[in-house]
Amino acid sequence: MKMKILMKNYQKIAFALAIGLISFSCTEDDDVNANEPQSNVALSATASNNNTAGARINERVNVNGFEVSQFSVGTKDVEMKYAAKADLLAGISIGDITFKTNVNTTFHTEASKSRNLILVNNGNVAVSTLAEGRSPDGNYTEVDFRLFKKTEGNENDPMFEKSLWIAGEIDGKVATIWLTNEKLLKAKSENATGIEVDGETEMVLTFDMSKLFAGIDFSTAVDANSDGRIDIGPNSADGNATILSRIESNIESSVVLKKK
Repeated sequence: MKMKILMKNYQKIAFALAIGLISFSCTEDDDVNANEPQSNVALSATASNNNTAGARINERVNVNGFEVSQFSVGTKDVEMKYAAKADLLAGISIGDITFKTNVNTTFHTEASKSRNLILVNNGNVAVSTLAEGRSPDGNYTEVDFRLFKKTEGNENDPMFEKSLWIAGEIDGKVATIWLTNEKLLKAKSENATGIEVDGETEMVLTFDMSKLFAGIDFSTAVDANSDGRIDIGPNSADGNATILSRIESNIESSVVLKKK
């Protein structure tokens, strides 16, 4: 009888310890950034039409023969990597630091939401807010995110069933480029040391269209089905698969993180 009581008590203690360990593990994950100083961080997105200049509002975008009138992109699951301020103050070289991610912060919660961002509107460069919130101090070197394919709405919405959409003209003929995949992209900061966050900081994801359209001669794009428009998309009836493939391979290297 005493043995049975001892066994039952042992089982209760073991169960309580297990629950305690699980709770401790969850608390550690939830508070991964809790002990670090944080600042207000804002991240927006825009487009540029050359390799050196930043975005300029009302700047017309014409690259390699494609005159862009509209450019929209869907984003989700945005996560930023940074070198912690404590490590930098300790004198550790940024090349030797183990980078952290700003998960479980108010910024990450906001940035993880699915969004459709307008980068060019009516032929002019635009800036769209992606997220704002608190994030740890440090040097931010990378933004990881996925393209977001919009599935709600209807065909009257140009972003419906697309994760990226560019409209404009090629040699005076209406042209459209689009993607439907939700590819993971990694945007590096323009400086190897990253962007310092210590107090209110604004950053911008810049889609450089010169890099996006690098190596493409749009004069080779065709309207194979003669419907009056040049379509460059998945399973395009116009047979511009080579151009689309090049855009898909260029997209990651075209996105850069900059300080606004």
